[in-house]
Amino acid sequence: MRRLAAATIALAAVLPAALPPSPAAAEGEPPTIGAPAKAAAAGVNAFTADVLRTAAASGGNTFLSPYSISTAVAMARAGAKGATAAEIDAALHLPADAPAAFRQLVAALASVPLVNEWKDGARTQVPAYALSVANGLFAQRGWAFAPAFGATLRDDYAAEFRDVDFKDGPGTRKLINDWVAAKTKDRIQDIVPPGLPLPDTRLALANAIHFKAQWAEPFQERATQDKPFNVAPGTVVTARLMARTGGLAYAETDDARLVELPYQGGATSMVVVLPKADDGLDAVVKALTPARLDAALAGLAHRRVALQLPKFSFTTSLDATSLLRTLGVRAAFAADAADFTGITTEEPLFIGTVLHKAFVAVDEAGTEAAAATVVMMRAGSAMRPDEPTPFVVDHPFLFLIRHRGTGAVLFAGRVVDPTKP
Repeated sequence: MRRLAAATIALAAVLPAALPPSPAAAEGEPPTIGAPAKAAAAGVNAFTADVLRTAAASGGNTFLSPYSISTAVAMARAGAKGATAAEIDAALHLPADAPAAFRQLVAALASVPLVNEWKDGARTQVPAYALSVANGLFAQRGWAFAPAFGATLRDDYAAEFRDVDFKDGPGTRKLINDWVAAKTKDRIQDIVPPGLPLPDTRLALANAIHFKAQWAEPFQERATQDKPFNVAPGTVVTARLMARTGGLAYAETDDARLVELPYQGGATSMVVVLPKADDGLDAVVKALTPARLDAALAGLAHRRVALQLPKFSFTTSLDATSLLRTLGVRAAFAADAADFTGITTEEPLFIGTVLHKAFVAVDEAGTEAAAATVVMMRAGSAMRPDEPTPFVVDHPFLFLIRHRGTGAVLFAGRVVDPTKP
């Protein structure tokens, strides 16, 4: 079975610690989700729509974790003031009390339901899926940050604290990369490239997320066949399309059709967004808004579906710095305008780089995904019930992996050519 991973790093010299896992929820007893957690999830989903429209409006395969990027940058926001804070709030669609909201959201994500597993005639209960989320704060050794900032990262974001020496660039790079690799089961490697961090880095804020789940109803390998996949007009590749027919949540919009595939336990799922036109992906993405995304997901309803879905696996590296600038975060990246005095007043700070990398693999058994983000901060239609609705994913499409209890989109991707790694 495949897994999913993602990571985001904002290099500023701080990395958060892993949140202690919450007790697994009993089967059939989903945890109560509070309003703050739902507000954080709604913000992440709105950010997801903006990110897909901005980062994946053209080009090839793309996979990322808007949740990871949002969390890492929200940690930096905990020390921002003035226009710097306002721009981050607007771009990330952060709720009023973001730290408390994210604390409840992470707690909800950590409450994994149990499912029955039978082995040798005996029943045991096991977690429905594996989901780990970790935050890290790497700070320059001997460098002091505001106690309130440290308390917020420790108490609300459960961040791990590490003292490092950014003047030892290669050594600190290895430390951060090793931390991310460990938190994503080695799926995210070398998120910090050679040449970073710079010696004037003071903080690196990181988020890593790893997800692995089996489908509630696995695809049968014998049903997987080589089929044509229309990458673009005049360009056809041979992809391995999995097939299954059964009850799934289905919806239609003016320009796309959606189907939701639940993972074991039903608490998480993948939503496939298939444009009605073979070459309609760019148009669907460019028209995507938070409201349209919410409306499409809300319209999902049970239907018998004959699904064909390609297997795929690939890794994406993303310069989230330019992405965030496009979404309106500008002061935070300007040495002469950034206001992070909530972190320290000893010297001015600004965000130098936001790095993001994500991995996804989908096959007959399930999905694996991982992502990481590092923020480096420097100084200065209807049919008869017995007729299944055909849903053949044979041209470029979008997909979302979400936590159904909160509604939070944990990962999002665009597949143009499922045969490319």
